[in-house]
Amino acid sequence: MRPIRWLSALVLAIAVACAPAATALAAPASLSGTAAGCTTSAPQGSCGPYSYRPISNSNGYNSYVGQNCWADPSCRQTLTVTDPGTWSVTSTEPARNTGVRTYPDVQQLFSDWCGRGWNDCSSMTDTPISALWLLRSTFAENMHATSGTIAEAGYDIWLTGTSGSQEIMVWVDNARRGTGGAAVIGHATIFGQRFTVLRYGGQGGEIIFSLDHNEHTGTVHILASLRWLQGHGYVPARARVGQVDFGWEICSTGGQPERFTVSAYTLRSGCRTQVCG
Repeated sequence: MRPIRWLSALVLAIAVACAPAATALAAPASLSGTAAGCTTSAPQGSCGPYSYRPISNSNGYNSYVGQNCWADPSCRQTLTVTDPGTWSVTSTEPARNTGVRTYPDVQQLFSDWCGRGWNDCSSMTDTPISALWLLRSTFAENMHATSGTIAEAGYDIWLTGTSGSQEIMVWVDNARRGTGGAAVIGHATIFGQRFTVLRYGGQGGEIIFSLDHNEHTGTVHILASLRWLQGHGYVPARARVGQVDFGWEICSTGGQPERFTVSAYTLRSGCRTQVCG
């Protein structure tokens, strides 16, 4: 299993949320300049946080775009961001490498989306799947893949309320990754789209919905996928959504610089109840 990438961002989000009310209210205005552009080549560099209307509950504290390059110091990558729906990364990874070296992505934290709000520090908690009636995303991306590209575009969803954090992925555009070494555990049809369901390791291992055809633009029904997993016993009923990310797992660019671009992104949610207890 790959590293849990969201903990540092979550700590920052909690710290900002627990600040005095005057600080919290002033922060979005002071951060609005990030929309003018951000560039970083640091392996763990990030841009944001953003307040981004196409993401439900994006509030200037909980939306980021990050490098997530854990192959440092050999990882060569530059991230350029206008906002969570308009950004790109130029990456250079070794030819024929098959292990994931980096996951540049837009990250959305899900702390207490349906509940008592950011000003109540005692209620900071992830959002229960059972409290949601909607969790859906749209995307438009391009890997500009060449014959040397080994990568895939996909969602990375982190769940809590399980036996430790559990990782769920949805792959939508696959360039020579195949199954990534994961075992096939089933097949699912989600809103008319057919997926092969994969898993690394045994119970509690990372689960992947791999779309049976490639899409550069599309809609992913995340909540329906999570409920499919609950219905088949792979995710417990008490599970909570801690974070939803979208980007590319990059293994190889054939040893040459390759530009990966996101030109549109939305993430919409809706709650069944006022309090997610």
